[in-house]
Amino acid sequence: MYETDLTDFQWQVIQEIVPDTRRRKYSLRLIVNALLYLTKSGCQWRLLPHEFPPFPLVYYYFRRWQADGRWAALNQALVRRQRQRAAPFRQPSPSVAILDAQSLKCSERGILDKGFDGHKKI
Repeated sequence: MYETDLTDFQWQVIQEIVPDTRRRKYSLRLIVNALLYLTKSGCQWRLLPHEFPPFPLVYYYFRRWQADGRWAALNQALVRRQRQRAAPFRQPSPSVAILDAQSLKCSERGILDKGFDGHKKI
């Protein structure tokens, strides 16, 4: 068992969102565990441990779920559940996002001349 493996409760929540009704050689839980392991460890697909299904199968499910929007829908559903559990007065989805893209450039003496936008390089 790896640190990234789903607990029974976590799998129940995911199974409500992505029901598994077919008989398979490898369970969807094992495939999701493999995807979580890849995400956390950052390893290459071909270096996936042998306890998981073969990497072409895991990659196939990842690409398929990403293409049909199931991976994003799963993420959104889990975020909504977490927000509702965190505070009862919170809305399921955030209503405001704050982005800051300005960086500061300093001279050698530490005196700030003006703001520097790293994306525009000005």
